[in-house]
Amino acid sequence: MTREEALANLNAPSAHVRGQAARALGDVGRRPDLPRLQKAQREEAVTYVNYALQETIRRLAREKAPVPSTDEADVVSEDVRKQIYGKAMEWITSFLLHEISSPIGLVRLAAKRELGERWEGSSTKKHLESVARVFDAIEVLKNAASVPRPQEFDLSSLIDELLDGYQPEIREWISTIGPRPFLIKSDPSLVRMVVVNGIRNAVEAQQAASEQPSAHAVTISWGDSDVDYWLAVLDHGPGLTGPIETAFEIGNSTKKDHIGFGLAIARQAVETMIGSLTLEPAKHGGALYTARWLK
Repeated sequence: MTREEALANLNAPSAHVRGQAARALGDVGRRPDLPRLQKAQREEAVTYVNYALQETIRRLAREKAPVPSTDEADVVSEDVRKQIYGKAMEWITSFLLHEISSPIGLVRLAAKRELGERWEGSSTKKHLESVARVFDAIEVLKNAASVPRPQEFDLSSLIDELLDGYQPEIREWISTIGPRPFLIKSDPSLVRMVVVNGIRNAVEAQQAASEQPSAHAVTISWGDSDVDYWLAVLDHGPGLTGPIETAFEIGNSTKKDHIGFGLAIARQAVETMIGSLTLEPAKHGGALYTARWLK
């Protein structure tokens, strides 16, 4: 794409074409193009195109950090790498949702019309619903990578609200340990993703255990240090099998009807808040899920 074509395509109807133009101008653009790029960036509503425009603007304005001459791992901090990864995650998920979800919707509509009365109970419907669940998960993953919007809220109340969604017979064997109230300043939607996944995994692990869960089978605790907040969920289920790190890979799940996005979403949410998520064998069996994120 030439410079003139790229500048013209900044106003193209297709977000995909606008994104291509923005990235091309990072290579063929010139400093005099900055006003047009800045105007396009202000008016751009599609996230991944907006990011591409921002990167091109920084490059042309010579604000982008120089490429290190030594090993990048020794120069770029872990927190910066996490932020870069989060931006990349948000970019690609936005692209998938924008470019692919609409055609899949059209496939579903066409299949429903063509199958008529055979639509209900058909394999086509079943498979398309499975694809829809994947795209729902991709949208949550996108949100997990978005810029945090901190506000003050009570973490203990959030935990109670999530536990109220479980049946009373399950609540009987879940214990909570932590200060009440526990006011923190963080992004409640990102924190919710982390807590939801930790509780769900622990409950399902406990239900899969051979023995009937007893009191304190699952324990949720929380608190803070001078620099961060933390949340831990301990269960006494069957424990972990296989390499732990593979559990965080997108699409990796050993559970029936799970699409394998839960831990990936939770880790991305924590890393967006500048933190870490670990999953490890518990001392006396089961698993320990621990999240820490910056105050």
